[in-house]
Amino acid sequence: MKKGKLIIITALTLILIFTVACAKMTATPVVEDVESVESTAKHFVGLLSNDEFDEANKMLAEIMVEGLKAQNLTLEEIWSDVIAQSGKFMEIKETEVTEEMGYKCCYVTCDFEKISLNIKVVLDKEGKVAGLFFLPAQSSEAYKPPEYADPDLYTERECIVGDEWQLPATLTIPKGKGPFPAIVLVHGSGPHDRDETIGANKPFKDLAWGLATKGIVVLRYEKRTKQYATEILSTMKDFTVNEETINDALAAVNLLCETEGIDPSKIFILGHSLGAMLAPRIAAQGQGIAGLILFAGYPKGLYIEKLPEQIEYIASLDGKIDEAEAKQLDEIKVQLKKIRELDMREDEIVLGASRAYWEDLMEYDPVKTASDLALPMLILQGGRDYQVTMEDFRVWEEDLAGQDRVYFKFYLDLSHLFIAGTGKSTPDEYREPGNVAQVVIEDIVEWVKNQSN
Repeated sequence: MKKGKLIIITALTLILIFTVACAKMTATPVVEDVESVESTAKHFVGLLSNDEFDEANKMLAEIMVEGLKAQNLTLEEIWSDVIAQSGKFMEIKETEVTEEMGYKCCYVTCDFEKISLNIKVVLDKEGKVAGLFFLPAQSSEAYKPPEYADPDLYTERECIVGDEWQLPATLTIPKGKGPFPAIVLVHGSGPHDRDETIGANKPFKDLAWGLATKGIVVLRYEKRTKQYATEILSTMKDFTVNEETINDALAAVNLLCETEGIDPSKIFILGHSLGAMLAPRIAAQGQGIAGLILFAGYPKGLYIEKLPEQIEYIASLDGKIDEAEAKQLDEIKVQLKKIRELDMREDEIVLGASRAYWEDLMEYDPVKTASDLALPMLILQGGRDYQVTMEDFRVWEEDLAGQDRVYFKFYLDLSHLFIAGTGKSTPDEYREPGNVAQVVIEDIVEWVKNQSN
């Protein structure tokens, strides 16, 4: 078994950042008693919530201990970061036991002052804690299909994107006679499924069903960081956005080019957040892309620079930034300084990625790359988005001003997920069921058809 690595991941596109300590999971015999797994996981979380870190450390597997030492971190520091971002621990709500890669995993759903989290506790065959993840909790509310989607007007079939890294995918195809224009959906940061599920919401499913109802084929697929999470841990040193996003998006375009009923001259990329920021680079590296649709795209390559602003926003939702939150912000700024100065070993993980990852993004200018492309673009922004803001949107507007091929649209009441709401947007909002606004679907359809004429 290889040494575990400590990484930091984002839930959607920098909604929150959570520390993850994870062992390389292999097909090892595991504890079979579900009640015992639940009891162990709840006890471990209880120790963390009561600041009993010495006792919690006694429950760690050696692989976990080694991983923490390698990254110079402690359980106390990890828990402090979680509290700083999520607020005071309130209670354990429920548990769910699963088996993943031969390990028993218990998802302990907990309410914090500002958000609910799934604390994923991974147990080895000895019942020791071999992995620890902090993830946004999925809502107990069921997903609700959008009213604008008419299943009588489209069909869906499963397919595979890519060869070496095969990604399960869904192709949503309008009924009737083609050939049809088509759109590839490209995820934001974090280990997303094909629907880009967050809480009770599935914005990529909304887009697929809504656009197919109006005569546009949509391809959506599991993100590589979700489908191959454990395999990627061993490649972190050389991992960049090419492996995370770009190569798979290009493979998806190639699949559409070879699919019957699709017009190969009318294939578009729709990127959300990280996917939007990378969309110009995807087009620059690929062929056969007819245009780009950018959902909440950050205008700089080093998107992690938004992190202090986002954490400060979340921390201030209760009207104040307390001492723990201020300390965590200071620590994040120290880590950002290391990234900007590339003051990192090649195998060191800082804010979730290696030197190679951050160095690659520092050399990428999304707006300039977009400006150099001779492609039509539709750039969309929600007014209630605290993750990618109006100030970011204005950079695109100002730098691409005067280019007739670029069309901008701003929606005052939409969030980062392009779902309507009122007041300040919060992480908890994503737990409430909603759908991508119908006006967004209509604007995309109109724009695509205008490019197709």
